[in-house]
Amino acid sequence: MSMWRKFKNSLSPVREPIAAHAPTQRALRRTPTRRMQAGAGKVAGRLSFLPFSRAVVESEKGEPPVLVRELPPLERRPTNSSLMYTNEQRAPAPKLGLFDKVTRAAGSNYVFVGMLVIVAAWVVFGFVKGTTDTWQILMQNASSIQVYVTDILLLRQQSNGMKSLLTTLAEMQSRNQSVDRLIRRIPDCEWMETHKSPAKRLLSGSGRPVEEEQEETLLIEIHQMSRMKYVWNRTCHAVAVGLGSLWAFAFYWVGIFFWVGIGPLFQFSDTWQLYVNTATAVALTFTSVFLQNIQQQQEDNLEKSLEYATKIDAEVEEHLRELAEDFKPNPIFEIPPPTATRSERFIDYFADIMGSGIGVSLSLVVVGIWLSVGHLLEFDDNWWLIIGTFTGLVGFIDGFILRNVYAREEVRVNQEFRNIAAEDSKIFDLLNLPQPDPPLEPPSTISTRISRAAGDLSGLAATSIGSVVLVFILIGIASIMKWSETGQLLCNTPTMIIEGFLLLILIQAHNVANEERGREFSGILKRRLLLNHYVLSLQQI
Repeated sequence: MSMWRKFKNSLSPVREPIAAHAPTQRALRRTPTRRMQAGAGKVAGRLSFLPFSRAVVESEKGEPPVLVRELPPLERRPTNSSLMYTNEQRAPAPKLGLFDKVTRAAGSNYVFVGMLVIVAAWVVFGFVKGTTDTWQILMQNASSIQVYVTDILLLRQQSNGMKSLLTTLAEMQSRNQSVDRLIRRIPDCEWMETHKSPAKRLLSGSGRPVEEEQEETLLIEIHQMSRMKYVWNRTCHAVAVGLGSLWAFAFYWVGIFFWVGIGPLFQFSDTWQLYVNTATAVALTFTSVFLQNIQQQQEDNLEKSLEYATKIDAEVEEHLRELAEDFKPNPIFEIPPPTATRSERFIDYFADIMGSGIGVSLSLVVVGIWLSVGHLLEFDDNWWLIIGTFTGLVGFIDGFILRNVYAREEVRVNQEFRNIAAEDSKIFDLLNLPQPDPPLEPPSTISTRISRAAGDLSGLAATSIGSVVLVFILIGIASIMKWSETGQLLCNTPTMIIEGFLLLILIQAHNVANEERGREFSGILKRRLLLNHYVLSLQQI
């Protein structure tokens, strides 16, 4: 790459493609099936195989099966005149850096509960000592800093989560290519394509169709969920649905218009502005920390779900390799980077900076400067507002940037899920297998359509650019007013109001994405369970 290209990419980064390949399954059974024996003349070479090293699944007292552990991989070594093939192990995940560890910890339940305790302590202190202006400004500054930091961590969390998910989807598509090739190499493959009715019968497990066992299968996890954790997750889900609903949007703006209506009673004074700033500060603190918590929950649940689906995927590949005696490694599958306009590349550049250590370093520099000038301003209310104004304005932009990046990444991920579904459909058609019915999408109500439209509007690149323009306008007005207390409150008030609503939009977008992920994973799991049942039945023929 030329120096000019490197310099250009540093100013406006280019998204790299996601390339991955599924670990090749090579450990097969010792005893060949009757189909393998019948096709001995069609596939040259005969190997003897030892048992397959796979995850052990246990079930106790009628509970859903639990994935307990992964058996150690078998070693490759000669056995008499035969060879024993091993499973190619998945490359270990890179160690988390300090920033990534902090990002993951910030989404924990402990941080969320701790933040609620701090807010409760602030409320109690106000009732005891009095709700003074300093008490309100302290909350506003603390909230602005906290939301600013949380926005940075949300950008990082979003980036890490999407890279991990896209890598897993790339591995699935890598294995799909091998499965398609293996099916075509199986001896007497044309025999399978003419037995649609028996295949339908063979796709039943435990005497019931696989579709009826879907809900039970989705309960499989790496470990049993405690009752407390289950109640906590269900409570968080209910709160998220409530905050992301049209009713929450309406209630929020009713409160804002009520505040505007009582402005004449307070002569639109600084105290009047402080009231709404304090209220929105509390709302911002709760919704931002809550959003990070539920996003971490979603990532953890999705990771477990996809891990189980990939285990079934690997089992399908292992059985097909046994039938076809084909050990060619799975190909590398590449997900190309999305095309982006100039404005979207600018947004990506901003997100890359703020969602990295550079953004944190810049923040520390600003805080250091703010502390150093405190004695010059005698640590008055105006000085206290400075840091809140900075973090509030930058956090305001961060919120729109996060929404835009989130919306574009969702489009990219949804496309990959559709690609997997299309490849699965080709495989089922090749085997003349009936495909499971896709999960039904719930009917869309008027309130749902309105809330989604608001979310789509906030995710436009033009909206993010508009937020930057608005910030510069507010900075100009505050400069004309010589950065007085009124001028800074003028910067804080509209941005905090809009950012508070934007966080509700982000929670609504999270809810929509969570529902889509559930349907997409349900479809993937159903198709792999059906295919796995069928491939197992072939080995018994």
